[in-house]
Amino acid sequence: MVTYIEKTVRDLKSKRVRIAIFSGIVLIMIGIIAINASDPVNPRGTGSIGSIFSPVQKVVYSVTQTFSNSFDSLLNISRIREENNQLRERNAQLMEENRQLAYIVSQSQALENEYNMLKNFEYDYVKSQIISRDPNNWFERFTIDKGENQQIKIDDIVVKAVSTESGLVQVGLVGKVVDVGYNWSKVVTINDIASSVSIKILRTNEGGVAKGTLDRRIEGVMFNQTEDIIIGDKILTSGLGEIYYPDLYIGKITKVEKTSDLLTEKITIEPAVDFERLYEVFVLKVDK
Repeated sequence: MVTYIEKTVRDLKSKRVRIAIFSGIVLIMIGIIAINASDPVNPRGTGSIGSIFSPVQKVVYSVTQTFSNSFDSLLNISRIREENNQLRERNAQLMEENRQLAYIVSQSQALENEYNMLKNFEYDYVKSQIISRDPNNWFERFTIDKGENQQIKIDDIVVKAVSTESGLVQVGLVGKVVDVGYNWSKVVTINDIASSVSIKILRTNEGGVAKGTLDRRIEGVMFNQTEDIIIGDKILTSGLGEIYYPDLYIGKITKVEKTSDLLTEKITIEPAVDFERLYEVFVLKVDK
């Protein structure tokens, strides 16, 4: 019995000693880490104890740096995402501002062109707005908001102020009125396949006829073959045989082709009016 008790006491003392030693080691390690952390320039964990705990300190330091770097990386990613979102919002805002500015500039230019066209206008006219387009001929046929209530009639001429490369404002030919109601009128443009207009070349006064095509282009046939027709020549209405007044600007020649009959010459005309961006027009009241 005595022997068992003595053994038990010795075991308890041994456990207490081990616990005390382990606790002391932990305290010493914490102290060394604290000392080194407070004075990283002159660490005092030197000597034999420093040699013992140096690997432990290295592991602790590495783990600490890893967590610190990971946390910094997360903060940087969050900040970059926020900056990207702000840049996207600012870019969208600038694009909208540029769009509005471009619209204002275009409207200002259009008003200036209209003023320059109208100040020497010799025609009786009505300004009108496009209110709908033909779904089957979107850019060739449309309806305006003026009609019999403004004395508009079938075959009245529809025009638009346009500027040339030289800055000269011309009366650009759009088309003609083909149907009229009390407060509306339907218009067919000169690039519609059903349109036809007598033309002349401004530079040479050579005459011909221009018609619309299926692919919304304008092609003309000049009555005489000549070497004097060049790309860039301006095309006007001749005023012969039709309802169109003379000297309305149609566009410029972009292509010249000889025909096989050796009597005529085929031309392609780029219209001065942008039919895809047409919103307001002027109706000239024809009195013939």
